[in-house]
Amino acid sequence: MSEKEIPFGNIKDDKIFLNAWGEHPERQIGEVREDEESSVAYFVEKYEELVKKINDLEKEIEESVNKGSFLMKLKHLKSQLSEHDGLGDYIVLEERLTKQEALLEDIILKNRERNSEIKKSLLEEIRTAADKINWKEATLEIHDIKARWIKTGNPKEDEQEQLEEDFWGVIEAFFEKKKEFYEDKKRLGELRKKEYEEIIERTKTLENLHGKAKFDKIGELKEAWKEVGNIPKEEYTELLKIFNNRLKPKRPRVSSHSQPAMDIKPVLADLDKFIDGSENYNFKKLDEIKNSLKNYRPHDFDGKNAKKEAFTKVQLLMERDFIDKLANKRFNNFRELEKAKKRQIRIGILEELISRDQTDLEKYQENSANFSSSGNGGLGFIEKKLAQQEAKIRTKRQLLKLMKEEK
Repeated sequence: MSEKEIPFGNIKDDKIFLNAWGEHPERQIGEVREDEESSVAYFVEKYEELVKKINDLEKEIEESVNKGSFLMKLKHLKSQLSEHDGLGDYIVLEERLTKQEALLEDIILKNRERNSEIKKSLLEEIRTAADKINWKEATLEIHDIKARWIKTGNPKEDEQEQLEEDFWGVIEAFFEKKKEFYEDKKRLGELRKKEYEEIIERTKTLENLHGKAKFDKIGELKEAWKEVGNIPKEEYTELLKIFNNRLKPKRPRVSSHSQPAMDIKPVLADLDKFIDGSENYNFKKLDEIKNSLKNYRPHDFDGKNAKKEAFTKVQLLMERDFIDKLANKRFNNFRELEKAKKRQIRIGILEELISRDQTDLEKYQENSANFSSSGNGGLGFIEKKLAQQEAKIRTKRQLLKLMKEEK
């Protein structure tokens, strides 16, 4: 039997063996194919490829922020050493990987300790958020805290299960409580809606009443209406409209022949000239136009649209003068500033006013269900307030567009 020593192994009867190393016994890794030199070189090269793979991994670990993420890859590579078919010093490679493994495990342990502290803090945060009375605010906070919890890595192993159980338990309890609250609110809303409908039904008795008896009955119905409580805005608005219509006396129709005649086209033309600056105007002139428009009651579609357009343009002009008044108050030298600077100041003030008006509109919308009739104009007050606020915002946005387009 022929035998020949080679670096890190030997050749026996044309079979190539890797020497025993560590706890691993000698084992055959291949055979001599064409000649010994090229066959041995092949297995040396395979070892060098493994070395390069380990070098690359060590470089990746060194350059990475999240070093712990490479632990499993490193362990897998280390486990392959005993089965790798190559010729070289595997003990050195195992020592390198073992050293890296220890470093990564230490990093992971420290990260887990830090993550444990973070998650304990988040647990306290979510408990505080879950106790808030404002459901909307609490829900937003909980979603934010949950996102941060998910982004935070694993805590210490002996604390992980309890922390996860406590955290998700708080969330589950919160949303269950929230669900019960809104179900109760819905049931209450349905009961209140029925009460409103019953009060509307009672308005039928007004048809047979007159004078003081009718006046007293209306007062009684209004008081009953006030006592019912909140329901969703869209449902309340519709019911309130019916209720107020039932309370209103029937008004005689006004003959179209009594309406003052008015040619609105020249008015629109004048307003356009005021807006583009080709003609000067003053508040007296705007008031005259505004009063004329109030008395103008067209019955055709085009006329109504023209009247609405004219009112919008009057409001736009008045809004522009109001912006200049604010600018003069805030900047003593406003009149002396360059045109571009004035434009910048006007736009800034206008954007601020739009933001404020939008906030007010949202408050009106949120609280509108709380309004109840205090007179025949109860519904009118609610609808008019919302419509006026929306119109203010539209006018300001139109003015902002015009200002931004100015050259």
